[in-house]
Amino acid sequence: MAVIGAVCAGIVPRVVPRGERGGGRTPVPVVSLVLVTAATAAVSLAGVLPGTAAMAAGVAVALLLVGGFVAHERRSGRRVFPRTTYTAGSALKWVYLTIGLLTFGVAVETFVPLFAQRLGGLPPVTAGLLGAAVSLGWSLTQLGSASAAGGRAVRRLCVLGPLVLALGFLAQGLLLRDAAPGWLMLVWAPVLVVAGSGIGLAYPHLSVAAMSSTPDPAEGRQAAAAIATVTSLSIAFGTAVAGVLLNAGGASMLTSARYVLFGFALVCAVGAVTARAANRRAGAETR
Repeated sequence: MAVIGAVCAGIVPRVVPRGERGGGRTPVPVVSLVLVTAATAAVSLAGVLPGTAAMAAGVAVALLLVGGFVAHERRSGRRVFPRTTYTAGSALKWVYLTIGLLTFGVAVETFVPLFAQRLGGLPPVTAGLLGAAVSLGWSLTQLGSASAAGGRAVRRLCVLGPLVLALGFLAQGLLLRDAAPGWLMLVWAPVLVVAGSGIGLAYPHLSVAAMSSTPDPAEGRQAAAAIATVTSLSIAFGTAVAGVLLNAGGASMLTSARYVLFGFALVCAVGAVTARAANRRAGAETR
């Protein structure tokens, strides 16, 4: 990863156009950054704490920190998210929530190799490749979905994406078996790819909606940068919640795996509700 990062750092100056340097400096939202970093650290720690109660407590602390972050952002002049996010009737908050609920589901792929080894007896290399199926579905589908045009088609994709993700996890949970035969393990891969495709259907359009949410160029840049914050925090929360659900299953790996997949199906399905809310708000703003 370090080598790949160094290569990317060398490529960026060659492909990204130079921007104009502004005369003023944008103040750094120190308090907001400290709170969101603390929330991410707390939820990441929760994922490795021993016992379900300790994990749940870690997630609860992280949620309190997120609440403190939102409360501070609403009244502060220095914020991570653009001011529009906290305006009554704005669609942006619903866009960010939908992005968060979609990327929350990515955390499942961290645990897929464990399920494949314990339930299907796959060797680590094969199980690891299976774990990348969600991201593969996301990447492949996004290539086609990004070219969709027309307001109605885009709105439908934004609602359909979370539903496909949730149904994929539901189907995967129903396919789980102890000592799963080889043919059933082969079915896992396309099901997980289909689940990941739900992210690819909606994510590019939600990103565009966030970046174009305001005519102010400065706020537009801030809205774009905040997408990474939402994504990182959401994946961290997803991993921690998956750890809590995994431990809740006790000694049975089958029960633990079903808790994770069914729990994530339920959470990700809420994204269809937030996407509809974003569509309604966006429509009202347009009118």
